Amino acid sequence: MRYGIIDNLKADHNKENLSKLFLELRDTGLHFSINKFTDYSEKAGFPVKAKTDLIKESDVIIVLGGDGSLLETARSSAEFSKPFLGINYGKLGFLADVKEDEMIYRIEQIERGRYYIEERIMLNAFYEDKKLFALNDIVLDRGYSQRMMKVSVDVNGRFFTTYTSDGVIIATPTGSTAYNMSAHGPIVQPGVAAFVITAMSPHALAMRPIVIPDDSEITITAESAYNEIILSSDGQESINIPSFGKITVKKADHKAKFIKFEDNDYYSLLREKLGWGGFKERVSKEDI
Repeated sequence: MRYGIIDNLKADHNKENLSKLFLELRDTGLHFSINKFTDYSEKAGFPVKAKTDLIKESDVIIVLGGDGSLLETARSSAEFSKPFLGINYGKLGFLADVKEDEMIYRIEQIERGRYYIEERIMLNAFYEDKKLFALNDIVLDRGYSQRMMKVSVDVNGRFFTTYTSDGVIIATPTGSTAYNMSAHGPIVQPGVAAFVITAMSPHALAMRPIVIPDDSEITITAESAYNEIILSSDGQESINIPSFGKITVKKADHKAKFIKFEDNDYYSLLREKLGWGGFKERVSKEDI
């Protein structure tokens, strides 16, 4: 098994701990490559490769970073059908859910075949000859304008509705816990064959999010008082769209492949990351 490590860590991370971790990885005797030259990768003696070459040549991609790093890697690696494992060095760690001190243990499980692949649907958005690729969501928003815009939405060639809002979010089940959730959209369990359409701050209480089948083709036309509207992918890549520009959103041909283990539990993840543990017992001053 060949492992490619994508290092998206900031310079202020603890180099001493990272050096120790990389030396432990070297001592496993497994084949590792890394995408950038660092002090700790030099000590471990791992070959350094360009990111695209690393993804193509590796059997498993290991991402050191946060959820943003994992989103970027998912888009980069999906067309090569490579599974990836996210090691959380960020804040929330909803997608990159393996802790730093679990990394070697999880790699050992992979070597023993004690894992499975969880495929996640992805999205494509098209505007003229431009194309965006997303794991979480495609978002059309009002850009620099302070005014609401009108967003007309068709589903499979049939008119659905017109939102007067700050924009619209098309989210996958994976992205349902991201921007969609902040906009009061529903959480959809990964594996459900569906998308969510959620208006951002709609000017009507009746405008609620809707869940539609993932084989639907969504066409969006937006009218804005400002010259251009912003179409973004996972909050990381964007293109400007003129008012009345027509956008098509549909399921991508490729899927993201997450490495998961028998003790992974989505409901436990929701409780931990979203604080669904209930109220903690209050301690009075007399008890301290």
